[in-house]
Amino acid sequence: MSNKYLIIIQAGQQDVGKAVHGLLYGQELHEAGFTVEIVFDGAGTMWVKELEKPDHPFHAVFKDVMKTGIVKGGCQACAGFFDVAEETQEAGVSLIGEAQSGGHLPFGQYVKDGYFPIIL
Repeated sequence: MSNKYLIIIQAGQQDVGKAVHGLLYGQELHEAGFTVEIVFDGAGTMWVKELEKPDHPFHAVFKDVMKTGIVKGGCQACAGFFDVAEETQEAGVSLIGEAQSGGHLPFGQYVKDGYFPIIL
């Protein structure tokens, strides 16, 4: 059984439950002592901009999870495609990506490093 988890939030804007549960699962695993990294990928990169809004119903959840340090980034290529790169970085979420994959997340490297992926 893995002690390291990679939670990839790919949920589109219609899937608030998946996006929020990705954050909540990450926080729960972190509090239970597991190594956890949360990343936003694909259409999920748009969530940072939305959750950063103070009037969003899950803004407080996002801020609490951000304080833990387990939100590790957003896909550089996808944030660019969905035109949210600037807002993502302004929210304190780094853009990450591999040059050989066109700026996408280093998924294979996470697996090589022993992370068990959970994709929502």
